Amino acid sequence: MPVKGNSFKPYSEVITGSVIYGTIGVFLDRIQDMSVGSVLFCRLFFGLCMIFFYLLLSGSLGQLRPGRNRKYLLLLGFLNAVTGICYFSAIRYSGISIAVLLLYTAPVYVNLLAPAILGERNSSKGLLPLILSVSGVLLITRPGEVLVSLSTGSDFVRGLFFGLVSGLSFGTTIIIIRYLRHDYTGISQTFWLTGISLLFMLPSAFLTPASVFSRNFNTLFLFGLTITFAAILYLRGISGIKAQTGSILALLEPVSGIFFDTVVLKNPIYISTFLGCVLILSAAYLVSKKGRESRNLPADFPSVP
Repeated sequence: MPVKGNSFKPYSEVITGSVIYGTIGVFLDRIQDMSVGSVLFCRLFFGLCMIFFYLLLSGSLGQLRPGRNRKYLLLLGFLNAVTGICYFSAIRYSGISIAVLLLYTAPVYVNLLAPAILGERNSSKGLLPLILSVSGVLLITRPGEVLVSLSTGSDFVRGLFFGLVSGLSFGTTIIIIRYLRHDYTGISQTFWLTGISLLFMLPSAFLTPASVFSRNFNTLFLFGLTITFAAILYLRGISGIKAQTGSILALLEPVSGIFFDTVVLKNPIYISTFLGCVLILSAAYLVSKKGRESRNLPADFPSVP
């Protein structure tokens, strides 16, 4: 039974969540003298508190009760921790451009795996947005410079490894979120994903001295709330659209990140970067336009308050 309501809503939620995710670089620039693991732990902790108190005040704690396929919640949390650690490790070892390029190979994995796992047909019309988005990422990261830098040593090789793992785990996460759409609401998935990831990151909490944590407290607190809000929007939205479409719309994150990097952090922007953003935005428009025209989302998607 087709949805007769606002079928663009899930697309707008994924787009908004992805744009907010683009502020990650701004927050990381403000956080000083903390390891990647410690930063991720604090973000997850504040985010988990935000979700819990929201559900407590709204009387919706009951939706957190684990249902079917609970083992996939464990997998979601693990993959979220792996993606975060590997992505920021790739930035540390090989630079932001290479890290972004490899993280956003996720649409390739999703388009290859989603038809077999989720039964989502991969039509020829869906190839154009994929081609546009991948081309956009390549332009943004200027792969010619990546190839020249292959001689930089073992750190670069480690960066490539971490980046490839982050892209694969990110793509797998998108597929699992879509797979669990009938069993858990978007905010429920966000809670369990965040909480389980927090357990994996617990050892990192002891690596930061109290004085360093206190100095960065305000930024960490705002970081946790902002990115958790983005995660809730993203998971709400991606539960109502095809995984392949969601993976392409997620490419708005690097576009947003480049915008904040240029406007807020005052870093330069290149012509190739601008053209890459245009291609990615075009791909996002095509997949969202296709979704609005088809209006064929199932009516039994779980509602999220």
